[in-house]
Formats: sequence, structure tokens, C-alpha cells
Amino acid sequence: MFAPFAVVSLLIPLVMLAGVAWLVVWTTRRRRAAALERAAQVAAVGWALVPPNPWLLQVAGNLFPASGDPGMTYAGEFRGRGLCVFDYTYVTNNGKSQQRHTVHVVALSLPVSLPPFTLMHESGLRRVFMGRDLELENQQFNDRFRIECHDDRYASAVMHPRMMECVQHNPGLEWQIAGNALVSWGRGSFAVPDVLARSEAMSQLIDLIPPFVLRDYGQPTFR
Repeated sequence: MFAPFAVVSLLIPLVMLAGVAWLVVWTTRRRRAAALERAAQVAAVGWALVPPNPWLLQVAGNLFPASGDPGMTYAGEFRGRGLCVFDYTYVTNNGKSQQRHTVHVVALSLPVSLPPFTLMHESGLRRVFMGRDLELENQQFNDRFRIECHDDRYASAVMHPRMMECVQHNPGLEWQIAGNALVSWGRGSFAVPDVLARSEAMSQLIDLIPPFVLRDYGQPTFR
């Protein structure tokens, strides 16, 4: 007969193995259910599955490590503007271990192509490693946000008082003018309701770009 200790010793690995198997099955089912739910939401808003856009992948590669992989890319319209959304996954390595990151990228089309302009959250690390950025008259704004642009005059024209007010009303939004698109991003895979809310805020920003900026700094886009 087996001693009680020997029986327990045999059962523990079996229980652990069963627990791991259950976790794998549960995770797989959860991911499948989430994918089906997102597919239904995408279909409901009329977005179409399209091949990855090389130019938008380049934009994502400038924001995050360029060796990342795009997920499925969808295109559609939002309030009369072209919309594109996709997930982007990349890996970081600290020398001891690797970590996998997933973000999502949302792009809305602009009527013209504009010079680069990036608005991000300000932080102590960015001040140290990225140096100065554009300083505006609103110090509270300067403390919370960072503007990267090669042309201070152009940047000041874009970031007028009403635009600053809109940015402060949507403090979680980071964004970039990249050619003929306004691009924003967030952590994790995209969810359709979140993309719609983000696109609403992005549309407000586009509407606040002054006509003279579009006229004086814009270049025609070719579709």
C-alpha cells in the first residue's frame, strides 16, 4: 500500500497540472469570446478589414519600437472623415527578461497634409531625456503636456487657447499630426466603444485647427 505522504505527493502535481489546463482553456475561451464580441461591434459600425497601412505602421514605429507587429487593421468613416484603427504589439528587453506590450492606434484623416506635431503627457523623465519643448503662456498646461514640433510658430498657431481648453478637457488623450492624419494611441487592444469616444475627441481637435493653418502650412493630399 502507498503511504499517505506518497499519495499526496502524487496528487499535488496532478492538481497543479489540472489547474494549469483549466486556466489555458478558460483564457482561450475568454479571448475567443472577446474576439467575437469585437467582430460584431466592428460589423455594427461598418468598418472593413483592410491590409496594414505601411505609412501608419511607420508612424507607429516612430511612437513605439519599430520592430512591432500590427494586428488586424480596420478602416471606415467617422463623422465624414476617414478612420483607421489597428493593434500594435512590440517587445522590450531589459537584458534580463522580455516583456510583450500591446497598444492600439487610431487615425482620422485631415483635409491637408500638415507638418509634424506631437502632444504627449509631460513627465520628469521626458524633461530629462528629451529636453525642452514649446512653452505656452498657460503654465498649468505646460506642466501637464509636452509639445514636440520643429516650428514653434506653427505649433503656437495650432495650440491656440481654445485648442488648449479642448486638450485639457480630454487630459488622457495623446496625439500627433502625421501628414494628412491626426493619430492617437492607447494601451491594450482596441475596443470599439473606446475608439468611438477617442474619435469624437479627435474630431473636436481637428475642427479647432485654424483655417489659416490649413491654408499656410498645408499641402494637398493625393488619394
